[in-house]
Amino acid sequence: MIVLEAIGIKKNFGGVVALSNANLRCYQGRITGLLGANGSGKSTMSKIICGVYQADGGEIKYKGRTVRYRSPSEARKDGIAMVFQNLSLVADLTVWQNIVLGKEESNGIFLNNDSAKELSRKILAQLLPDLDINKKVSQLNPGEMQIVEIAKAISQNPQLLILDEPTAALEQAQVKNLFDCMRALAKEGVAMIFTSHRLWEVMEICDDVTIFRNGENVATIDFEKDEKDPEKIISYITGDTQKTKVEKKHVAVTDETILSIKNLNYGKSLKNVSFDLKKGEILGIGGLAGQGQLELMHALAGAFHSLHCDAELRGKKIKLNRPLNAIKEGIVFVPGDKQLEGLFLKRSVLFNMIFPKMGLPGHPSFIPYDEYRRECEEIVEVLSIKTPTVDVPVENLSGGNQQKVVVGKWLPFDINVLLLADPAKGIDVGAKRDLYQYIVNQVQEKNTSVILYASDNEELVEYCDRVLIMYEGQIVASLEGGDINQDTIIACSMRLR
Repeated sequence: MIVLEAIGIKKNFGGVVALSNANLRCYQGRITGLLGANGSGKSTMSKIICGVYQADGGEIKYKGRTVRYRSPSEARKDGIAMVFQNLSLVADLTVWQNIVLGKEESNGIFLNNDSAKELSRKILAQLLPDLDINKKVSQLNPGEMQIVEIAKAISQNPQLLILDEPTAALEQAQVKNLFDCMRALAKEGVAMIFTSHRLWEVMEICDDVTIFRNGENVATIDFEKDEKDPEKIISYITGDTQKTKVEKKHVAVTDETILSIKNLNYGKSLKNVSFDLKKGEILGIGGLAGQGQLELMHALAGAFHSLHCDAELRGKKIKLNRPLNAIKEGIVFVPGDKQLEGLFLKRSVLFNMIFPKMGLPGHPSFIPYDEYRRECEEIVEVLSIKTPTVDVPVENLSGGNQQKVVVGKWLPFDINVLLLADPAKGIDVGAKRDLYQYIVNQVQEKNTSVILYASDNEELVEYCDRVLIMYEGQIVASLEGGDINQDTIIACSMRLR
């Protein structure tokens, strides 16, 4: 039975066409994968279905009747819930308060907190049993926050559940729990729309897929009738037959040490971290989520004023207690959470590109806008950033193109060490290819040294010359050569080796 059908949906944002003629159909008890490159219209379609946006044209039929929701709350009352890519949680409330927020039960004039807590425990028992429901959301790591967002949507007993990149911040064990929960919901007759850039997830959990490109659906594949062919799916997504992985030639790394870190300590997060980074090396940082990897990346970027460590760059002692110190030494940071840490969303592409130069010593009092504009336009071309002009607010760009802006703003700098904190999180296969092609080119052509933290072990295996595994704020293993594989990374992460 068809639960939802979107027909000929159109949506423009200013001069940017998000959806031009998009169609989508999903069925009771089935999980439909919604795939496509960043900017293809996936999130826009999902938000139109659940009332965040209003379509400029087309029709949406839900359970046989035409609907046009004016808000997400109106859609929720009709049985449609969405897990948003950008979390909709309240940081100062507890886990259980967030899960029941907006649909609290009451006993007379008092809220029924016991019932709310019981519901929260029941849902989290499937997703993350050890999570303390009385913890404030501000105390959680990104993966735990994502689980709470998912639990919040499930608590509404939806008949149609939309999951927009729900696994981007999750560990593999958490993904497995989510998939078990989704299968249970499907058996109960819930229809689901699942968006992910990880093709193995789509192959494992989806019954069928619809693929968007440039605001239109270009293919629908039913896995019960058609084979699961990832290369075919990728060709539909990208519109070409290019390889999705960048060929990295693993060459012998030089003996020259670029960055030496000794006895790095920060609060309870980092304990006696020591390592050397070689010239032209891509050094991976792995391990289970929340073991100090992000804190280490922030520490190297100069984010912690009370940091204690002995640091040397090319044999010269440096201080990493301010971001400006790191930038002046050519140590630049690309965060994974681009919207929170990497961009001014309301400002233009041009502003975001030139901002890092503004606070540097010796910067001219009068900004040379013409020079900066030419430089910015060159970067847009080099990184294939899809934007009508450099004057467009960066919030109008797709996630993948936003991430390219975060990388692109450092191109004019002399980079000694490029810090990448989960740079490909939540971006599509095409944008991921472009991003890693740039990184590999920097290494091969300029001998740039890279420190890469990736939550996806495949990226560590594919691109790194060496991988350090972190556990409870310490480096517990160093992997090289043939030891850099999925099994060994997971075993070391769980202290099985």
